[in-house]
Amino acid sequence: MAATQKLVKDIIDSKKEEAVRSKRRKGAKNSETVAKVALMKLKMHACGDKSLPQTERIYFQVFLPKGSKEKSKPMFFCSKWSIGKVVDFAACLADLKNDNNKSTAKVNQDTPCLK
Repeated sequence: MAATQKLVKDIIDSKKEEAVRSKRRKGAKNSETVAKVALMKLKMHACGDKSLPQTERIYFQVFLPKGSKEKSKPMFFCSKWSIGKVVDFAACLADLKNDNNKSTAKVNQDTPCLK
């Protein structure tokens, strides 16, 4: 009788371990799906130069300065552009004042932040 109880207990414990493992795998798959959906939404709502080929596009969630209407905006740029051109293009898309090409301009936090 004691041997049977021990065998039943071992079977129940092994089933609990399998349930924990399957939950972990399910969570990993779920987080991967969430990341894919977030990327799809970013690409769907992103604005940028429509003439760029899909293979050269790089997507960012651009966080805008405090004075702007929106907090952030999804944008895409050419992967071959320099950082200066990306900042200029992002400022143009977000309707922000951009004085970074003038020698008398003051350095401030009015440039968009790319993430």
